[in-house]
Order: sequence, then C-alpha cells, then structure tokens
Amino acid sequence: MVSVIIIFFNAEGFLEEALESVFGQTYDAWELLLVDDGSNDGSTAIAQRYTEQHPGKVRYLEHTDHQNRGMSASRNLGIANAQGVYIAFLDADDVWLSNKLDRQVAILDSQPEAAMVYGPAQWWYSWTGRVEDRLRDYIPEPGVPPNTLLEAPLYS
Repeated sequence: MVSVIIIFFNAEGFLEEALESVFGQTYDAWELLLVDDGSNDGSTAIAQRYTEQHPGKVRYLEHTDHQNRGMSASRNLGIANAQGVYIAFLDADDVWLSNKLDRQVAILDSQPEAAMVYGPAQWWYSWTGRVEDRLRDYIPEPGVPPNTLLEAPLYS
C-alpha cells in the first residue's frame, strides 16, 4: 500500500482537484492522509468531507489545537501516521496523472534496492485559461538521466 500525504494550509481553491487526482489513480492500493496545518479557510471542511465520505481510505490529521506548525512538522505528522509500504507526497495545489502511482510502484517493486523514485513534473501555467499562459507551460529536465539507479552517498 502507498500512503499518500497531502499537507495543506488555506488551499481551498486547489485542494479538491488534488484529492480527485488521487482518487483517479489506476493503482488503488493507497490510503490518503490529509494533514491540516491550521487552515482558516474552507479547506478544512473539504478535507473533513472527504474523510467522512471515504472512512476506510482517507484520514484527517491536524496539529494540537489546530496550530499552524509548518510544512516539515505537517509532513512528519503524516509520516508518523502512515501505514503504507511506500510514501508519496502531493502538494495541495498540484495534481497527478492517473497512472503515476502504478508506474512508480512498479519501478520500486522491480528495484528493491531503490529507496525512492521521481520523475518529471510539468510547470502548468495554462490552468488560468489565459492565452498568454499557455506558452509558459514546460517540463524541466530531471536532475539525473531517466532509468538510472543511483547509489547512496557514503558519509564518514
């Protein structure tokens, strides 16, 4: 199983689309942990609604007293509650292609010595619908060649 962790702070305008991209995955052995970092907009209600609608699949987490503790503390809260073999992070204002988990789990399963996998991400400006933003979309080159297994560095 993959533990998908979405941390959010005042992400009302984007959160639902991010959540739907998880539900749209072709790989379905996942749990979704929604970590609220003290939101004061409608994103808390969105997350709680998904938790209520999908009780075996989605869990809502927050810091004590609904505090804002920052990205690292929020990701750590998600990790501490994860039950999956793998962990995948999705930012609340991003979306996944539908086969993302399928492809990445297959890679990790076929390469047990690999500790993580990543791929290209599209910088998507045209979501605004403005004509001038269409030209800004691009996919940057990843930092390593595709299909490369890197050895972990040794520290002494």
